[in-house]
Amino acid sequence: MWLKLVCIVVIASGVVAKQDELLDELYGVEGRNRMAICVRTGGGRWRHCDGALVNREWVVAHARCLGAASSADMAAERLSAGGTCQLMAAGNTGLYRSRAVRHHVMHPWFDLAIVIMKTPYNNLDRLANATRTRLKLRQHGVYKWMKHYFDAFALTRNYDYNMKRIARSLKTYHHPIWYFLTTMVLPSVLFMLFFVYVTFYTGKTQEVPYKQLRYPKKITHV
Repeated sequence: MWLKLVCIVVIASGVVAKQDELLDELYGVEGRNRMAICVRTGGGRWRHCDGALVNREWVVAHARCLGAASSADMAAERLSAGGTCQLMAAGNTGLYRSRAVRHHVMHPWFDLAIVIMKTPYNNLDRLANATRTRLKLRQHGVYKWMKHYFDAFALTRNYDYNMKRIARSLKTYHHPIWYFLTTMVLPSVLFMLFFVYVTFYTGKTQEVPYKQLRYPKKITHV
């Protein structure tokens, strides 16, 4: 029994160490990708969870630290810009360091989670060895899981964007006068202009009926 328990602890420690090593790889050469995911707890307190930017709007963090908190109870602070969860708790947010969280998803078996910002950051720190980091992400299907979720999220984001664009274009129909102008007056004016252009400005002289009219001179007898 004790032997099984020791084996489980050793395996779990190794997995946690690999996940910590992955975050270390993502911090970047100068550490500017280091993030703090602040989780609101009871009593108005905020819990600090380590994270690292994997792109300008995605943070990889420890799922166990995030717990069962909702995305609305999370916020992100960029440590290289002076951000801390203490500042977040005090309501002191900054344009370059603080971000609200739009959504987060947990890895099915690793202690990893993706936290998606509502607003992307302007820059990323370069990685010491991007190829090695990518290989580590591929281990145990982590990279595939992240890519699959990224594709699904991109489709959802594009759908929302397109729906908002359609909604903006349909605002005209909420006003009767604009509806009348765009559906009745504008098409009529365009048709009239097209008709005048075709009738008077296209075709050869012999082919245009009105140009073939020749009125004989009227002779007046005295």
